[in-house]
Amino acid sequence: MSVSVIIKWGGQEYSITTLSDEDTVLDLKQSIKSLTGVLPVRQKLLGLKVKGKPAEDDLKLGTLKLKPNTKIMMMGSREESLEDVLAPPPENEDVVNDFDIEEEVIEVENREENLAKIARRVKEYKVEVLNPPHEGKSLLVLDVDYTLFGKYSYSPAQLYLQQGYFYKYECY
Repeated sequence: MSVSVIIKWGGQEYSITTLSDEDTVLDLKQSIKSLTGVLPVRQKLLGLKVKGKPAEDDLKLGTLKLKPNTKIMMMGSREESLEDVLAPPPENEDVVNDFDIEEEVIEVENREENLAKIARRVKEYKVEVLNPPHEGKSLLVLDVDYTLFGKYSYSPAQLYLQQGYFYKYECY
């Protein structure tokens, strides 16, 4: 039984009627090459799917159960249109390989602009006391981010886990 398909490519339609059920997808691609000049490797046939995946080149056309004059869209380019893209770039002396440039590495926290931002924010920050502390009374400090006491550190004694020895807060 013969298979007839219509290939849509580049705004034109190409009719192929010379194939049979025993021919493979690669044979179809070869027929398309003879009509369009696009190599089979560069062809992507949209609409030829088996179980949701693109049909392999060795698959027989009879297993695809194509209806007569099925329209298949092809994506691909001729080799001559790809020559400019695939050609190596011309030598250009203006191109600088920035991997060869060695610069002094400055950590983010030590950069001048970042230090200036921190100094400005510390200078301009206003502490708002919501409830003033009571004189002579101890304060309860909630260390939510563990900056004063290292909860996940390992130590034989609690005293060593206290950071900066902040263990007693009193107001005077």
